[in-house]
Amino acid sequence: MQKYITYIATGLICLGVITACKKVENGFLSDQVRYRDSPMRIQKGIVTQTKAVDNDGSSAPVTYELLDIRDAVTKKHADALYANYERYIFISQFNVDVDTTIELLNTHRQLLNAPSFEFNKFTGAFTFYGTTSNVPVGSYEFDVRATNENGSKDFKNVGTFSLYEGPVAEQSAGGGAWFKDGTSTSGDIGEPEVKIKKTSTEGTLIILKIVDKNGTPFNPKKNEFIKRGDRNSFDTFARFHPLVLTDSTMTCNFEVTPFPLVAGPPGQGYTIYYRIPGNFAKLDPGITPTPDRGYSINPRFTFRIYQEGTYEVTVRIKNATRDVL
Repeated sequence: MQKYITYIATGLICLGVITACKKVENGFLSDQVRYRDSPMRIQKGIVTQTKAVDNDGSSAPVTYELLDIRDAVTKKHADALYANYERYIFISQFNVDVDTTIELLNTHRQLLNAPSFEFNKFTGAFTFYGTTSNVPVGSYEFDVRATNENGSKDFKNVGTFSLYEGPVAEQSAGGGAWFKDGTSTSGDIGEPEVKIKKTSTEGTLIILKIVDKNGTPFNPKKNEFIKRGDRNSFDTFARFHPLVLTDSTMTCNFEVTPFPLVAGPPGQGYTIYYRIPGNFAKLDPGITPTPDRGYSINPRFTFRIYQEGTYEVTVRIKNATRDVL
């Protein structure tokens, strides 16, 4: 019996030695790497950061390689996403309160010719840039390769995202009032109609036009509308370039989105205020107590633009007619 016990013990020792000599697997790389937020919705023309990939407990560090992005319908390589477009990147800290000239702004940024997205090899996340405004709307699918000490695994169709057209601007309620010249007497004239039209994905321009109810523009070069004391005007938010005036428009090169970049004084926010003296316009009958022209027209309106491009912004005063005395 003692002999058999010795044989069993010897066998167990040998088994232990064999097991100990077996090569241990280097780390763990899951077969379930995935994007929890897939399908992702990406608005064109807006800088968007997606969430990191879920590596399902794979041994760190894990790195990721983007293998391909395809049109989810045609299955063709997404050439428009990989195409190079010009965009600025900031290379140092930008202070909106200090860097208020184009010369100062340009010390903090650099022009880059690159695709409209970046892929982070450490997180698997995407950053989409404003130049996605040049890419067709649609659904896209992508493949990635995950690598750690265990090796590499490819994940085909691991996630999808859709590019969609969203609002290019945000508008808030405006208003308007008449004031009797030389007095504090006033009344309501209603909210002006504000229309914003994006005419191009190129540039960073806002062309502002203030018109009467018939669409006739007031002339900014002849001061047919003027600033209201210490209130915000279009000029307040033109941080990097002076406004360019024509007989019918004011143009601002805003350079950096969003526009306005920062709000005005407390209580004014992003609202723009103007005054049209009575010798340049008349209000519809019955709005003011008397029919004489001794009343100014004071529209106010608020908008913010979130994408680069060229815009026409038309502000129509619905119950006034341009009539120069």
